[in-house]
Amino acid sequence: MNVYTGDKIRNVVIMGHGGAGKTTLAEACAFLSGVTSRMGKVSDGNTISDYDKEEQKRKFSIGTSVVPIEWEGNKINFLDTPGYFDFVGEVEEAAGAAAGAVIVVSGKAGLEVGAEKALELCDKDKLPKIIFVSDMDVDNANFDKVLEELTGKYGNKVSPFMLPIKEGDKITGYASLISETGHKFDKDGKTTDCDIPADVKDSLESYRDTLMEAVAETSEEFMEKYFAGESFSTEEIRAAVKQNINEGSIVPVLFGSSISCQGVRTLLEDVIKYFKSPDTRKISGTNRKTNETFEADYDESKPKTAYVWKTIVDPFIGKYSMIKVCSGVIKSDDTLFNYDKDTEERISKLYILRGNKPIEVSELHSGDIGAIPKLSNTATGDTLSTKATPVTFTPTEISKPYTYMRYNAKNKGDIDKVSSALQKMMQEDLTLKNVNDAENRQTLLYGMGDQHLEIVQSKLQSIYKCEIELMQPKVAYRETIRKNSDVESKYKKQSGG
Repeated sequence: MNVYTGDKIRNVVIMGHGGAGKTTLAEACAFLSGVTSRMGKVSDGNTISDYDKEEQKRKFSIGTSVVPIEWEGNKINFLDTPGYFDFVGEVEEAAGAAAGAVIVVSGKAGLEVGAEKALELCDKDKLPKIIFVSDMDVDNANFDKVLEELTGKYGNKVSPFMLPIKEGDKITGYASLISETGHKFDKDGKTTDCDIPADVKDSLESYRDTLMEAVAETSEEFMEKYFAGESFSTEEIRAAVKQNINEGSIVPVLFGSSISCQGVRTLLEDVIKYFKSPDTRKISGTNRKTNETFEADYDESKPKTAYVWKTIVDPFIGKYSMIKVCSGVIKSDDTLFNYDKDTEERISKLYILRGNKPIEVSELHSGDIGAIPKLSNTATGDTLSTKATPVTFTPTEISKPYTYMRYNAKNKGDIDKVSSALQKMMQEDLTLKNVNDAENRQTLLYGMGDQHLEIVQSKLQSIYKCEIELMQPKVAYRETIRKNSDVESKYKKQSGG
């Protein structure tokens, strides 16, 4: 893969409810960009993202996978995240590393709680977002119903950028709200121009009027133009829409089918057009030598800094520290300083991970996402910088685990093996905790849910070859004297025979 500068990079997290089609969408993007010659399927266990044996067995994502692709001279780093709440820590880490989000909503199931949580997280992290309604080629999929649910909950800031063109009950193309043109789907997601049917034109004009009002509000010049009855050019609309999307006042809604790649090309083009590149974004940390704010801002001319947003520890591929370069250009053979651990780390090699496949690169520019192998002291949330300019960035806030169970090693000889394996798993998963409860003479395993703990148990057996038993924890009940009280009683003493 080529090396890209910050102005040609987009870091995009894919979020949504479990089973909505996030991994299939990432697979479609990889296929269309030429990364793969054949699309994998979640059901077959051969997708780029779901490489873990537990993911392949259970048919859903457990960890975040990076799927970098090249599209029209740009690089898009897609971060494919799990949809179930048991793995929310993975989603929070990925959102902290991304600069934009694609929220996948099933056209059949509609707006689900996982998508709602994803939209809340985007608002919290101030991430611009695009909603992609998937599965539009399956029976009972209904774009209008999904759009109604979205606008009912989030108001007019949710705006369709494309409306379906149908032949009978089958979607055969779309009408673009921006360019007011019709497009018919061909093979591999390509399109040819077509006329917009009269019934679609009415809806198109209604939604477009609302969008033009939002465009007019972006500047006084546009407002004057709007009230004068003048029309905006396509370039003016795109520029205004980009501003609104990045401010969060417009959330575009697209649709398609990931399996047949319909609508995916439009999504990729809109990611490039509307999401900001890192070199136009702001990020700041603290210079620990001067205690002043360090404005990194993904500037290649500033001292080297990188934030470790995720750690992968795998017996087969080894340990990788996933980094986002915040300033400067990081090269292999660099020596970087970890202020949090007060240690220097030498970078022997630099990689880009595509699923579990490492691709070696000579350097990573500001704004890019990559991986450094075998950093002995560096953990998730740490910052790497130069010793001359030691910098730290605020770590991403991760949810605290609240579900816990007592566990014992099935074989007493495996106690140390279990402890060592859990230490490695906790480096990867910050929502997993191993706690020794000395008072009740038990060891507790904390996670985000029963499914989370069950998968940890399964991984210990399949990967680390040691077994544990999960049981209900012992609870210590205590009694204490709360206040004074008066009690009357009779004392009888028997004397004599």
